[in-house]
Amino acid sequence: MTTTATVKAIGPQAVSPDEPILILFDETATASLQQIAVIQQFNAPLTSLSLHVGSTLKIDDQAYTMAYVGPLVGANLATIGHATLYFTAVPAKPLANGIYLTPTNLPTIKVGSVITYEP
Repeated sequence: MTTTATVKAIGPQAVSPDEPILILFDETATASLQQIAVIQQFNAPLTSLSLHVGSTLKIDDQAYTMAYVGPLVGANLATIGHATLYFTAVPAKPLANGIYLTPTNLPTIKVGSVITYEP
């Protein structure tokens, strides 16, 4: 089932052309996390989210394929809206809460952007 979230805030240190990552949290993130995170609000309560290699993530009209999905991603997205999006090749030791995406270009993201998770 497709799940969508809307970007509610983008921390002042959340996007950097030198760091091809986006850290996602929901609105329960602490003030310090909100400085470095993209705050998303799911459009419906999330009980689970089944993502896997080959799943699609869209940010507005920019589509990405999941090259790796860490084992903690589904549970963390459902409880605290958290995942880290990596726009890089999958390393030898990928992070447990990471989603590694292709293509590897950092997307344009703004308050009001819609993030779509397609299993």
